[in-house]
Amino acid sequence: MLAAAAVSTLFLASYLTYHHHSGLVRFQGRGLVRPVYFSILITHTILAATVLPLVVTTLVFALREKFDGHRRIARWTFPIWLYVSLTGVVVYVMLYRV
Repeated sequence: MLAAAAVSTLFLASYLTYHHHSGLVRFQGRGLVRPVYFSILITHTILAATVLPLVVTTLVFALREKFDGHRRIARWTFPIWLYVSLTGVVVYVMLYRV
């Protein structure tokens, strides 16, 4: 889990650096795909902002060996983290490849 957190931290740093230096990319899709894209993007963005403090809290509980708190928070952290990871790929594919 520490390796997953480290890789996620590196990804977040590279993602923020890239988007800080690159221009705005607008979604070019038309029709039904447009509201689908924005629905996925909105939920992805909100949950991505939510998952960061959850991950930190979950890791702190584990590192302090407070496993009851860790389990309680991890039940929420893991599915949100998984959703954010998967929808990030979906957003990328829809924005740059479709």
